[in-house]
Amino acid sequence: GRFRKEFKMKIVVLAGGISTERDVSLVSGMGIYKALKSKGHQVMLLDVFLGYANEDWKNVFEKDVDWTASVGAIKDQNPDIDAVKALRPDWKKNFFGPHVIDICQQADVVFMALHGENGENGKIQACFDLNGIRYTGTDYVSSAICMNKAISKDLFAAGGVPTPVGIRLKKGETPDVKVPYPCVVKACCGGSSVGVVMANNDEEYAAALEEAFKYDDEVVIEQYIKGREFSVGVVDGKA
Repeated sequence: GRFRKEFKMKIVVLAGGISTERDVSLVSGMGIYKALKSKGHQVMLLDVFLGYANEDWKNVFEKDVDWTASVGAIKDQNPDIDAVKALRPDWKKNFFGPHVIDICQQADVVFMALHGENGENGKIQACFDLNGIRYTGTDYVSSAICMNKAISKDLFAAGGVPTPVGIRLKKGETPDVKVPYPCVVKACCGGSSVGVVMANNDEEYAAALEEAFKYDDEVVIEQYIKGREFSVGVVDGKA
């Protein structure tokens, strides 16, 4: 038979960050890391925010290390983002942790396992484009559009794709119309159902708005539609 040599790559699985979906990202990252390692690739699981501070960063792909060991236990509740930020007091000067860009530039490709703000809104993708870093997933424009539920809803409507009856509402505004109950209140930018609350009456509606506005200054309110939910992956134009 024909012999085909497997191409082994240096891959960074980028996860973590400081969004409310930090822990979801780390769980995804660990699964991806283990799968790629099992295929024989040189893989590093890297927290985009905490980075890698050791001076041997140029040799990380040669290290025989289980990078998942540094993640620790994932809690059931939302992560304490303030505690994570406290680990890097200078984080406002640079979102990326130590040597993140350097290590990603060494890799053949970065597997994006980030969830939520920054990881899915196109900002990191744009930065990687400017730094010549190859990464998986959509480009920065598509990421920015898809992360914003209100913009996505407008584009669906323009393309003739039906969506539930709904409105967008910014913090402090009073809606001109009211979506009938039951309805779903969603933080405009976010995922993993964080900041998404169902309301069946005025009391629940007020509580839902308060909860959703914790995560964003704009929300989308839509009529609840009972049914099945499907996720469809699309790769290179094929579902």
